[in-house]
Amino acid sequence: MAEFPSKVNTRTSSPAQGGGAVVSTLSPDLGFVRSSLGALMLLQLLMVFNVGATVLYITAFITCSSSVELTSLKGSQPYNQRAAASFFSCLVMIAYGVSAFLSFQAWRGVGSNAATSQMAGGYA
Repeated sequence: MAEFPSKVNTRTSSPAQGGGAVVSTLSPDLGFVRSSLGALMLLQLLMVFNVGATVLYITAFITCSSSVELTSLKGSQPYNQRAAASFFSCLVMIAYGVSAFLSFQAWRGVGSNAATSQMAGGYA
């Protein structure tokens, strides 16, 4: 234990003088994105985005639909605007919901049940 302090080097280095600021550029790791793990990560991010957008458009649909006054005349401008907004938000909500479902199916792997894949691969 007495020899331990002699093996420790406590000198620190100082940065190089006159080097200036170092500017580094960030570049995406395309090798990781092309790997199966990177593709699954991107797919999961898309799935989370689609689920979030679906929830927001559900909220927009409910808000637009409930803000139509019962006493407003059909065919008037405020009624038509709210009806068009409700219809559009309903269509987009359905589109994002379907996209989220398909992203989930691709993420999970359709037909990739562990029991069926082992039986089909090992004993078929």
